[in-house]
Amino acid sequence: MFFNDEKLPSEDSMRLMRQGYAQKVKTLQNEGEKTEMPSTTPPTTPTTTNETDDERLNLIASNIDWQTNTQLLNNLLSRTQNRCMRSFIRGLIPLNESDRDEINSFYTNSRVRRNPSIVSNMPSMFNLALRDYIRNESELLDGLVQLLYNENDANRKTSIYNIIRRRLDALDTLASFLQNGFFG
Repeated sequence: MFFNDEKLPSEDSMRLMRQGYAQKVKTLQNEGEKTEMPSTTPPTTPTTTNETDDERLNLIASNIDWQTNTQLLNNLLSRTQNRCMRSFIRGLIPLNESDRDEINSFYTNSRVRRNPSIVSNMPSMFNLALRDYIRNESELLDGLVQLLYNENDANRKTSIYNIIRRRLDALDTLASFLQNGFFG
């Protein structure tokens, strides 16, 4: 239907416009019900949408760098002399691996595996090692938050949320160790 702004509307054009409007409103009101809607475009299949969503989620999950995080935790462990901190960091390493395994069980990594990441220069001081770990952990958390907001499955969403909470609590505990150091 073509409209000419300079021409006054006729009764036919007004009737057609009201009829089209009424049909659209009726369709929107019945959207939640299982009724057949006349459509000129072919309906999209849900598998196409799910496949696209799965591919996007798989891509996000495969970009999370768990290996560098483990290397930085090992470096952090070797840089501290405090027995309590060593024990806590030693507990973070298997937690990091179990989080990685849980996320990898949800998503397939269809891409070619990345080469082992090498942290270019391992800092010799604990505070510098902690800074590098926190930077990498924030990137890792960013990837997990992206997964959380793009995930549709409630169970996966709950698991991802719990992983994020655990990791934030671990960062909070690391920060509490350094009242007079890095964060003080």
